[in-house]
Amino acid sequence: MKGSITQLLKKQRCGFILSEEGNEVYFNDDGVEGAVSDFRVGSWVEFEIQYGLERPHAVNVKKVLARDKQRPVGASRG
Repeated sequence: MKGSITQLLKKQRCGFILSEEGNEVYFNDDGVEGAVSDFRVGSWVEFEIQYGLERPHAVNVKKVLARDKQRPVGASRG
């Protein structure tokens, strides 16, 4: 899946991604390639969904090259 980062909580080392389907998905530092501090709000990423006991979350989160960007459904055109 692809999406864009909507919120980062760097002290807690986690954040949220708006997926192409328009769903907001949680991720944490364990699920990213690199570190949460390497990302910025608005960064385009590719990820997989993993289903856990509490809620689905994103894993294998990595940056997407500029030529691969697509606006997720529900994203503002601001």
